[in-house]
Amino acid sequence: MTNKTLKKISKVIKKASSIAIFSHTDPDFDAIGSALGLKYSLELCGKRADFISSEKQTEKAEKIFGNDFCTKKFDRESYDLFISLDNPARSRCEHEEVFGENTNSILLDHHKSLDLQGKYNYTNTNKSSCAEIVLDLLEAGHFPIDKRVASCLYAGLSTDSGAFINTNTNADSFLAAYKLLKYGANSIKFNEEHYRSMTEKELNIRQFIYNHFKIEKNIAFCIVSQEDMKNLKANKRDFSQISSELIKFDKANVSFSVVEKEPKAFYFSFRAKEGFPVRDIAEKFGGGGHLYACAGKIVDQKATATSVAKLILKEVKHKFN
Repeated sequence: MTNKTLKKISKVIKKASSIAIFSHTDPDFDAIGSALGLKYSLELCGKRADFISSEKQTEKAEKIFGNDFCTKKFDRESYDLFISLDNPARSRCEHEEVFGENTNSILLDHHKSLDLQGKYNYTNTNKSSCAEIVLDLLEAGHFPIDKRVASCLYAGLSTDSGAFINTNTNADSFLAAYKLLKYGANSIKFNEEHYRSMTEKELNIRQFIYNHFKIEKNIAFCIVSQEDMKNLKANKRDFSQISSELIKFDKANVSFSVVEKEPKAFYFSFRAKEGFPVRDIAEKFGGGGHLYACAGKIVDQKATATSVAKLILKEVKHKFN
Protein backbone atom coordinates (compact mmCIF):
# COMPACT_ATOMS: atom_id res chain seq x y z
CA MET A 1 0.00 0.00 0.00
CA THR A 2 1.45 3.38 -0.97
CA ASN A 3 2.40 5.47 2.04
CA LYS A 4 0.09 8.45 2.61
CA THR A 5 2.99 10.59 3.82
CA LEU A 6 4.87 10.10 0.55
CA LYS A 7 1.76 11.08 -1.40
CA LYS A 8 1.47 14.24 0.69
CA ILE A 9 5.14 15.05 0.14
CA SER A 10 4.81 14.47 -3.61
CA LYS A 11 2.04 17.11 -3.69
CA VAL A 12 4.34 19.60 -1.94
CA ILE A 13 7.05 18.91 -4.53
CA LYS A 14 4.64 19.36 -7.44
CA LYS A 15 3.71 22.84 -6.20
CA ALA A 16 7.37 23.94 -6.19
CA SER A 17 9.15 25.29 -9.25
CA SER A 18 12.76 25.55 -8.05
CA ILE A 19 14.16 22.89 -5.71
CA ALA A 20 17.47 22.59 -3.85
CA ILE A 21 18.45 19.03 -2.97
CA PHE A 22 20.95 18.30 -0.18
CA SER A 23 22.55 15.25 1.35
CA HIS A 24 25.22 14.70 3.98
CA THR A 25 28.75 16.03 3.70
CA ASP A 26 31.30 13.59 2.32
CA PRO A 27 28.49 12.00 0.26
CA ASP A 28 28.55 8.31 -0.55
CA PHE A 29 26.96 6.75 -3.63
CA ASP A 30 23.56 6.40 -1.94
CA ALA A 31 23.57 10.12 -1.16
CA ILE A 32 24.68 11.04 -4.68
CA GLY A 33 22.49 8.48 -6.47
CA SER A 34 19.38 9.43 -4.48
CA ALA A 35 19.93 13.15 -5.05
CA LEU A 36 20.59 12.79 -8.76
CA GLY A 37 17.76 10.32 -9.29
CA LEU A 38 15.34 12.83 -7.75
CA LYS A 39 16.95 15.77 -9.58
CA TYR A 40 16.70 14.19 -13.03
CA SER A 41 13.11 13.05 -12.46
CA LEU A 42 12.05 16.55 -11.42
CA GLU A 43 13.83 18.05 -14.43
CA LEU A 44 11.76 15.76 -16.64
CA CYS A 45 8.74 17.51 -15.08
CA GLY A 46 10.09 20.88 -16.20
CA LYS A 47 11.28 21.95 -12.74
CA ARG A 48 14.61 23.45 -11.76
CA ALA A 49 16.33 21.00 -9.43
CA ASP A 50 19.92 21.31 -8.19
CA PHE A 51 21.99 18.97 -6.05
CA ILE A 52 23.88 21.32 -3.70
CA SER A 53 27.34 20.15 -2.65
CA SER A 54 30.53 22.17 -2.48
CA GLU A 55 32.81 19.19 -1.95
CA LYS A 56 35.23 17.70 -4.46
CA GLN A 57 34.05 14.27 -5.59
CA THR A 58 36.12 11.14 -6.15
CA GLU A 59 37.37 10.08 -9.56
CA LYS A 60 35.04 7.08 -9.46
CA ALA A 61 31.99 9.20 -8.60
CA GLU A 62 32.72 11.50 -11.53
CA LYS A 63 33.27 8.50 -13.79
CA ILE A 64 29.89 7.01 -12.85
CA PHE A 65 27.74 10.12 -12.43
CA GLY A 66 29.56 12.67 -14.62
CA ASN A 67 31.86 15.62 -13.96
CA ASP A 68 29.45 18.42 -13.09
CA PHE A 69 26.51 16.91 -11.22
CA CYS A 70 26.79 19.26 -8.21
CA THR A 71 25.90 22.92 -7.80
CA LYS A 72 28.62 24.34 -5.55
CA LYS A 73 27.22 27.83 -4.87
CA PHE A 74 23.92 28.06 -3.00
CA ASP A 75 21.62 31.08 -3.15
CA ARG A 76 18.70 30.46 -0.81
CA GLU A 77 16.49 33.03 -2.50
CA SER A 78 16.67 31.12 -5.80
CA TYR A 79 14.65 28.17 -4.45
CA ASP A 80 11.15 27.70 -3.08
CA LEU A 81 11.66 24.17 -1.70
CA PHE A 82 14.53 22.43 0.12
CA ILE A 83 14.91 18.63 0.28
CA SER A 84 17.37 16.66 2.43
CA LEU A 85 18.17 13.07 1.52
CA ASP A 86 20.09 10.43 3.46
CA ASN A 87 21.10 12.82 6.25
CA PRO A 88 19.57 12.92 9.74
CA ALA A 89 22.26 15.12 11.33
CA ARG A 90 22.57 18.92 11.25
CA SER A 91 26.32 18.59 11.72
CA ARG A 92 26.60 16.92 8.31
CA CYS A 93 24.37 19.33 6.39
CA GLU A 94 26.12 22.18 4.56
CA HIS A 95 23.10 24.50 4.86
CA GLU A 96 21.19 23.23 7.87
CA GLU A 97 19.60 26.65 8.35
CA VAL A 98 17.09 25.99 5.54
CA PHE A 99 15.54 23.03 7.37
CA GLY A 100 12.91 23.19 10.08
CA GLU A 101 9.20 23.54 10.72
CA ASN A 102 9.16 27.15 9.51
CA THR A 103 10.67 26.57 6.07
CA ASN A 104 9.27 24.82 3.02
CA SER A 105 11.50 21.81 3.56
CA ILE A 106 11.38 18.04 3.28
CA LEU A 107 13.49 15.35 4.92
CA LEU A 108 13.66 11.82 3.49
CA ASP A 109 15.82 9.29 5.27
CA HIS A 110 16.37 5.66 6.15
CA HIS A 111 18.50 6.29 9.26
CA LYS A 112 17.32 6.51 12.82
CA SER A 113 16.12 10.09 13.12
CA LEU A 114 18.46 12.45 14.95
CA ASP A 115 18.43 16.25 15.00
CA LEU A 116 17.72 17.35 11.42
CA GLN A 117 14.05 17.85 10.58
CA GLY A 118 12.07 19.51 7.83
CA LYS A 119 8.50 20.79 7.73
CA TYR A 120 7.58 17.47 6.11
CA ASN A 121 9.44 14.32 7.18
CA TYR A 122 9.51 10.70 6.11
CA THR A 123 11.86 8.17 7.69
CA ASN A 124 11.80 4.42 7.07
CA THR A 125 14.58 2.48 8.79
CA ASN A 126 13.45 -0.76 7.14
CA LYS A 127 14.87 0.47 3.83
CA SER A 128 18.46 -0.50 3.06
CA SER A 129 19.09 2.74 1.16
CA CYS A 130 17.68 6.21 0.71
CA ALA A 131 17.47 5.39 -3.00
CA GLU A 132 14.61 3.01 -2.18
CA ILE A 133 12.71 5.82 -0.45
CA VAL A 134 13.21 8.12 -3.44
CA LEU A 135 11.91 5.34 -5.70
CA ASP A 136 8.83 4.96 -3.47
CA LEU A 137 8.30 8.73 -3.57
CA LEU A 138 8.57 8.92 -7.36
CA GLU A 139 6.11 6.07 -7.76
CA ALA A 140 3.71 7.50 -5.17
CA GLY A 141 3.66 10.86 -6.95
CA HIS A 142 3.70 9.36 -10.47
CA PHE A 143 6.91 11.21 -11.31
CA PRO A 144 8.77 10.09 -14.46
CA ILE A 145 11.45 7.42 -14.11
CA ASP A 146 13.66 6.95 -17.16
CA LYS A 147 16.89 4.96 -17.59
CA ARG A 148 19.03 7.76 -16.21
CA VAL A 149 16.91 8.15 -13.08
CA ALA A 150 16.77 4.39 -12.55
CA SER A 151 20.53 3.99 -13.01
CA CYS A 152 21.29 6.66 -10.39
CA LEU A 153 18.92 5.06 -7.87
CA TYR A 154 20.33 1.61 -8.60
CA ALA A 155 23.84 2.90 -7.81
CA GLY A 156 22.61 4.11 -4.41
CA LEU A 157 20.73 0.92 -3.65
CA SER A 158 23.56 -1.39 -4.70
CA THR A 159 26.28 0.37 -2.72
CA ASP A 160 24.33 1.01 0.49
CA SER A 161 23.26 -2.62 0.63
CA GLY A 162 26.87 -3.68 -0.05
CA ALA A 163 25.87 -5.30 -3.33
CA PHE A 164 22.94 -6.87 -1.42
CA ILE A 165 25.04 -8.56 1.29
CA ASN A 166 24.86 -6.07 4.19
CA THR A 167 22.69 -6.83 7.19
CA ASN A 168 20.27 -4.06 6.17
CA THR A 169 19.37 -5.94 2.96
CA ASN A 170 15.83 -7.34 2.91
CA ALA A 171 13.04 -8.32 0.54
CA ASP A 172 12.27 -4.66 -0.22
CA SER A 173 15.87 -4.20 -1.41
CA PHE A 174 15.50 -6.91 -4.04
CA LEU A 175 12.04 -5.68 -5.04
CA ALA A 176 13.45 -2.17 -5.56
CA ALA A 177 16.31 -3.59 -7.64
CA TYR A 178 13.79 -5.50 -9.76
CA LYS A 179 11.73 -2.36 -10.34
CA LEU A 180 14.77 -0.25 -11.23
CA LEU A 181 15.96 -2.84 -13.74
CA LYS A 182 12.48 -2.84 -15.26
CA TYR A 183 12.74 0.95 -15.55
CA GLY A 184 15.98 0.48 -17.47
CA ALA A 185 18.78 0.81 -14.90
CA ASN A 186 22.08 -0.22 -16.45
CA SER A 187 23.28 -2.55 -13.69
CA ILE A 188 25.93 -4.18 -15.88
CA LYS A 189 27.66 -0.89 -16.62
CA PHE A 190 27.52 0.17 -12.97
CA ASN A 191 28.87 -3.17 -11.72
CA GLU A 192 31.78 -2.98 -14.18
CA GLU A 193 32.67 0.61 -13.27
CA HIS A 194 32.24 0.27 -9.50
CA TYR A 195 32.97 -3.30 -8.49
CA ARG A 196 35.31 -4.41 -11.26
CA SER A 197 37.35 -1.27 -11.82
CA MET A 198 40.10 0.35 -9.74
CA THR A 199 42.31 3.38 -10.36
CA GLU A 200 45.99 3.40 -9.46
CA LYS A 201 45.25 5.70 -6.52
CA GLU A 202 42.54 3.38 -5.25
CA LEU A 203 44.98 0.48 -5.44
CA ASN A 204 47.58 2.45 -3.47
CA ILE A 205 45.01 3.36 -0.83
CA ARG A 206 43.89 -0.26 -0.49
CA GLN A 207 47.53 -1.30 -0.13
CA PHE A 208 47.92 1.32 2.62
CA ILE A 209 44.91 -0.13 4.46
CA TYR A 210 46.23 -3.68 4.32
CA ASN A 211 49.69 -2.57 5.47
CA HIS A 212 48.51 -0.41 8.37
CA PHE A 213 45.39 -1.98 9.88
CA LYS A 214 45.46 -3.42 13.39
CA ILE A 215 43.24 -5.89 15.20
CA GLU A 216 42.52 -6.16 18.92
CA LYS A 217 39.87 -8.33 20.58
CA ASN A 218 38.07 -9.02 17.27
CA ILE A 219 38.10 -5.30 16.45
CA ALA A 220 39.86 -4.31 13.23
CA PHE A 221 40.75 -0.66 12.73
CA CYS A 222 42.89 1.66 10.64
CA ILE A 223 44.16 5.18 11.32
CA VAL A 224 44.88 7.74 8.59
CA SER A 225 46.58 11.02 9.48
CA GLN A 226 46.79 14.27 7.52
CA GLU A 227 50.33 13.34 6.55
CA ASP A 228 49.13 10.00 5.19
CA MET A 229 46.46 11.80 3.17
CA LYS A 230 49.05 14.13 1.64
CA ASN A 231 51.50 11.33 0.85
CA LEU A 232 48.79 9.39 -0.98
CA LYS A 233 47.43 12.55 -2.67
CA ALA A 234 44.02 11.51 -1.39
CA ASN A 235 40.91 13.61 -0.90
CA LYS A 236 38.14 13.34 1.68
CA ARG A 237 36.19 10.65 -0.14
CA ASP A 238 39.08 8.36 -1.05
CA PHE A 239 39.10 6.58 2.31
CA SER A 240 35.37 5.96 2.56
CA GLN A 241 35.56 2.17 2.28
CA ILE A 242 38.15 1.30 4.95
CA SER A 243 35.69 -0.13 7.46
CA SER A 244 33.88 -2.07 4.74
CA GLU A 245 37.18 -3.66 3.72
CA LEU A 246 38.25 -4.53 7.28
CA ILE A 247 34.94 -6.13 8.30
CA LYS A 248 35.64 -8.79 5.66
CA PHE A 249 38.41 -10.10 7.93
CA ASP A 250 37.04 -13.34 9.39
CA LYS A 251 38.38 -12.56 12.87
CA ALA A 252 36.72 -9.14 13.00
CA ASN A 253 33.28 -8.63 14.52
CA VAL A 254 33.61 -4.84 14.46
CA SER A 255 35.72 -2.59 12.26
CA PHE A 256 36.28 1.13 12.34
CA SER A 257 38.46 3.78 10.79
CA VAL A 258 39.62 7.23 11.86
CA VAL A 259 40.67 9.53 9.04
CA GLU A 260 41.94 13.08 9.56
CA LYS A 261 40.42 14.39 6.36
CA GLU A 262 40.98 18.01 7.38
CA PRO A 263 43.39 19.39 10.00
CA LYS A 264 42.02 18.37 13.41
CA ALA A 265 38.78 17.06 11.87
CA PHE A 266 38.57 13.30 12.41
CA TYR A 267 36.00 11.29 10.48
CA PHE A 268 35.15 7.89 11.96
CA SER A 269 33.25 5.05 10.33
CA PHE A 270 31.95 1.76 11.74
CA ARG A 271 30.98 -1.57 10.21
CA ALA A 272 29.92 -4.60 12.22
CA LYS A 273 28.65 -8.12 11.81
CA GLU A 274 25.19 -9.16 12.95
CA GLY A 275 24.91 -9.30 16.72
CA PHE A 276 27.38 -6.45 17.25
CA PRO A 277 25.37 -3.20 16.89
CA VAL A 278 27.56 -0.09 16.96
CA ARG A 279 25.18 2.81 16.29
CA ASP A 280 25.00 3.79 19.96
CA ILE A 281 28.79 4.15 20.04
CA ALA A 282 28.71 6.39 16.97
CA GLU A 283 25.95 8.47 18.58
CA LYS A 284 28.03 8.90 21.70
CA PHE A 285 30.64 10.68 19.57
CA GLY A 286 28.07 12.80 17.74
CA GLY A 287 27.53 10.51 14.75
CA GLY A 288 24.74 8.18 13.67
CA GLY A 289 23.48 5.84 11.01
CA HIS A 290 22.43 2.20 10.94
CA LEU A 291 22.84 -0.43 13.64
CA TYR A 292 25.77 -2.04 11.85
CA ALA A 293 27.01 0.77 9.60
CA CYS A 294 27.43 4.31 10.91
CA ALA A 295 29.77 7.26 10.96
CA GLY A 296 30.49 10.68 12.38
CA LYS A 297 32.98 13.48 12.80
CA ILE A 298 35.03 14.72 15.75
CA VAL A 299 36.68 18.16 15.70
CA ASP A 300 39.32 18.58 18.42
CA GLN A 301 42.29 20.92 18.18
CA LYS A 302 44.18 18.95 20.83
CA ALA A 303 43.57 15.48 19.42
CA THR A 304 45.39 13.32 16.91
CA ALA A 305 44.03 10.55 14.71
CA THR A 306 45.72 8.05 17.03
CA SER A 307 44.24 9.52 20.22
CA VAL A 308 40.74 9.56 18.69
CA ALA A 309 41.16 5.94 17.60
CA LYS A 310 42.22 4.93 21.12
CA LEU A 311 39.13 6.62 22.54
CA ILE A 312 36.82 4.81 20.12
CA LEU A 313 38.60 1.48 20.61
CA LYS A 314 38.10 1.80 24.38
CA GLU A 315 34.35 2.30 23.90
CA VAL A 316 34.03 -0.68 21.55
CA LYS A 317 35.97 -2.92 23.94
CA HIS A 318 33.85 -1.74 26.86
CA LYS A 319 30.60 -2.55 25.07
CA PHE A 320 31.64 -5.96 23.76
CA ASN A 321 34.02 -6.93 26.60
